[in-house]
Amino acid sequence: MIPAAEITGIILAGGQSLRMGSNKALVSWKGKRLVDWVMEALRPLCSRIIISANEDIPNLTEAELVKDHHRGIGPAAGIEAGLSASNTRLNILATCDTPMLSTPFFKYMLEMHGDFEISIPVHHGVNEPLIGVYNRSALNNFREAISKGLYKPPAIIRSCNFQEVPVCGESGFYNPGLFLNINSREDMAI
Repeated sequence: MIPAAEITGIILAGGQSLRMGSNKALVSWKGKRLVDWVMEALRPLCSRIIISANEDIPNLTEAELVKDHHRGIGPAAGIEAGLSASNTRLNILATCDTPMLSTPFFKYMLEMHGDFEISIPVHHGVNEPLIGVYNRSALNNFREAISKGLYKPPAIIRSCNFQEVPVCGESGFYNPGLFLNINSREDMAI
């Protein structure tokens, strides 16, 4: 297993939360803020957790807040800011609105990463470009794309040495809600 000192966790929490009506990272779900669910899953694997957000997040005792260098362009800016702040080669990336992601899932992604620059999960034919393992070297691709006005993470990921890692029912950690994405108050009823 890779030592935690060699891994940084990066949580994207800079979205506008339009469908939620308030900052998603701070919304309580099943007794915890959404961002806290993700931090708890990352903590056993990472020596440092960075939260990429453009608003303050109160009571962050175990994470560092970084703000986007490029406002208004979406998650590509959050990934760029997070990778810029990281000082490790390996980074586990996740969004703040995916509370069912687990430590065993992230451990599996690290084990499968190999020599790729980016490893993202794929399940039932759907890939998750904002979740996975990102080498800090991918920062150059994100900076270059942003400088050219290209802001879509899937396109930037394709410019890197990347892989899609299958995640399915045979994986010991898998559950059907693993990639649950809470974007609205309706989603919270799950």
